[in-house]
Amino acid sequence: MTVAGAAALDAAAAARVTLVLGANDTGKTTLVTRLAGALADAGHAVGVVDADLGQSDVGPPTTVGLGRVRAPIARLAEAELVALEFLGVTSPARCMRETAAATARLVRRALDLGCTRVVVDTSGLVTGPFGLALKRLKIDQVAPDVLIALQRAGECEPILSAYAGAARPAIARVPAGPTRRRSPAARREARLRALEAHLAGAAPVTLDLARVAVRAAPGARGLTVGEADGVLVGLDAGDGRTLGLGRVREIDPTQTRLTVDTGVDAAQIAAVAIGRARYRAA
Repeated sequence: MTVAGAAALDAAAAARVTLVLGANDTGKTTLVTRLAGALADAGHAVGVVDADLGQSDVGPPTTVGLGRVRAPIARLAEAELVALEFLGVTSPARCMRETAAATARLVRRALDLGCTRVVVDTSGLVTGPFGLALKRLKIDQVAPDVLIALQRAGECEPILSAYAGAARPAIARVPAGPTRRRSPAARREARLRALEAHLAGAAPVTLDLARVAVRAAPGARGLTVGEADGVLVGLDAGDGRTLGLGRVREIDPTQTRLTVDTGVDAAQIAAVAIGRARYRAA
């Protein structure tokens, strides 16, 4: 591990909750993976919350995911998936507050499950009014002990300035890693591959909407089940947990039956959250 990486590890090892922020392609996920593995190797019970809706590694895109890391791992996707929250979009533009709240809930769940160290990975949007508002919402809701900011040229400073001089969170600045920058097209391809992997082996399941509740996901407010052909849906258990995703295949003309392609056991599904993101298999 580099000197900068060792400093980040020291900061995370001394904190219950660490939030990592940085622009796209600065090495956030690589750093989170290494931190989680090193903390687990040191004997900590480690949870990782992936709050990057578009490029999720812990759980599929359109979700915030919680994973457990019990040993060093090569990729963040190797974390054991513990919980999901379906937001229904690949960008938090429609649901900034809900994205921040979902991230905070999964951090609390990790702590409740006995994790002694929780590391939060975030999206690469850190500049402009939207990036500033989104990151400050996440930080304020999560209330981390430490912020680790990966920077090329001080681009995170407008976010960090709100916390300068405060007792917490402590702030650790780390130079951006030497990563390959990905184009928007490459990001879309990665998102499609991740969704394809999550839905591999999916089969049609028909749900009786007199028994199964339907709601709009936070990022799809105003969208009705009648407009949902081909969109991704979150499939929830009776206690509100997101069990997994499905893709809408067909809606009965009377809107009383909904058929989705999914790997989730139909008997466990108590509610459907209609998203806005669409997925069409190759």
